[in-house]
Amino acid sequence: MRNIAILGKGVLREFLRRKDFYLIFALQIVMILYVATISFGGERGFGRYFKEIGISLAYIFSVIIAVIFASRQIPQEIESKTIYPILAHPVSRTEFILGKFAGVFLIAAMSFTLFYATFIASFLLRGDLSTPPLLFLEGYVLHLFLLSFFTSLTILLSLFLSTAANSGVSLIVYFGTNWFGASIPGSLYLPHPELFDIKEKIIHTWDIVPAWVVLFLGIYAALYTAFFLVSASAVFKRRNL
Repeated sequence: MRNIAILGKGVLREFLRRKDFYLIFALQIVMILYVATISFGGERGFGRYFKEIGISLAYIFSVIIAVIFASRQIPQEIESKTIYPILAHPVSRTEFILGKFAGVFLIAAMSFTLFYATFIASFLLRGDLSTPPLLFLEGYVLHLFLLSFFTSLTILLSLFLSTAANSGVSLIVYFGTNWFGASIPGSLYLPHPELFDIKEKIIHTWDIVPAWVVLFLGIYAALYTAFFLVSASAVFKRRNL
């Protein structure tokens, strides 16, 4: 556990040194402020439009951060040859995979928390209390499950694809399943990350998600995350560096 924590902290330090997050967060603030100046379709219609833009930005930007950082962790370590001194220490390849996952997931979760808090704060400042707090909480928890899914998937794909190709494929999976979902051929046998997206419920203030559904989706995400990480560990152990 100590090695995993050290590797995770290293990923976090790298993230804080880069400008990616600050640029994305600034872009989100600018876009939310811009949307807030628009008014159409009456107060109710505007409220729904504002919700859709705000929550979509929080969801999309956090997935982009998770995918971009996860896709370059292992290739970057191999290309710079920094992986050799790491593995020369008593660090197993499984710990290396888990440490990278933990670091990227923490980055994605922190980013999403800030994005989501900004989104909710914008509503409170407008005096819009129409959405039940529990529904906001469920949207937050379910998206954390989604980030776990995509972080582990992207780390697995990074063992087969280049950084650019991996980012592209992972984002295609995210947007493709969100837009087309069950209409994708053979979708019955494929993962369904779109199940974690309840922004329509939040936008239209529908009923909250039953607790048993949230629990089921948590188990669903945990199983896929474990499958991707175990697969990544198995592949990485057999990889000649």
